[in-house]
Amino acid sequence: MRHSHKLHNRNGIFPNIKKDFQPYILLLPLLISVALLFGYPIYRIISGSFYKIAIIDGHRSFVGFDNFKKIFNSKYLLPTLSLTFRYTAFTLFLKLSLGFITALFLNSDMYFSKVLKFLTLLPWAMQQVAVAVVWKWIFDGNYGYLNFYLQKIGLLHENISFLSNTTTAFFAASFVDAWLGIPMVAMIFISGLSNINPSLYESAKIDGACVFMRFIHITCPCIKRVFFVTLTLVGIWTFNSFNVIFVLTGGGPMRSTETLMLKIYEEAFSKFDLGVAYALSCLVVGILFIFTFIYCLMNKEDT
Repeated sequence: MRHSHKLHNRNGIFPNIKKDFQPYILLLPLLISVALLFGYPIYRIISGSFYKIAIIDGHRSFVGFDNFKKIFNSKYLLPTLSLTFRYTAFTLFLKLSLGFITALFLNSDMYFSKVLKFLTLLPWAMQQVAVAVVWKWIFDGNYGYLNFYLQKIGLLHENISFLSNTTTAFFAASFVDAWLGIPMVAMIFISGLSNINPSLYESAKIDGACVFMRFIHITCPCIKRVFFVTLTLVGIWTFNSFNVIFVLTGGGPMRSTETLMLKIYEEAFSKFDLGVAYALSCLVVGILFIFTFIYCLMNKEDT
């Protein structure tokens, strides 16, 4: 009996345990790498938000929640958050709408589609700082090409300083950010559109469905999951946008383009208050975590 019991444990239970944990054991090196790559910086951000840190010698003095009290009691937090959300929403709308239209165009049967896909990816492959410098020159109020051509076609009668006006600077930064992100969004949507079974469209044509009805009842449901994934990822990237705004406007004029990321930069490298910068970074991490959590809930409901 004892011998059979030991045999049962050896051949019945332990192999199942090994089989159940084998995927996790194989993924353990990757999990450790991800934990070190992402977990440690987040830990440093959270821990640093409770200290007053000297930027020169790195001396730390524990201040508790004083950094958080400072940012929540400041007058700039709500306007900066509002501006960041408005900038993210408008830029995300441009990226998704224009990216989806581009994907529909490139996914159709047309000549030179591969060449056009390659050309579409060029803006995304370029360095953001270089692109922002070029666009800053285009938007220049005295020598920019945009003023030159708008006057040539009669839409303007005098130069406009696009990056010196609070309204036009916001839309200019948003447009350049969207211009950089549209190619990537288009490629993601193309991959989703290419996975739709063509027989669905053929059956709908036989049943007399028009182009609009095929789009509503076939394209939209089939691409819904891809849309939500793209919405989440691109939303996070846009919320964290820094390079384009910093090069184009530096947060101006009159803080009209100073998003939360630029505020973190200002606190850290202009005011040299690393503790407040860490606290603001914790706020960004919390907001993005909420976005990701909402996406996970929506994805769970779909499945």
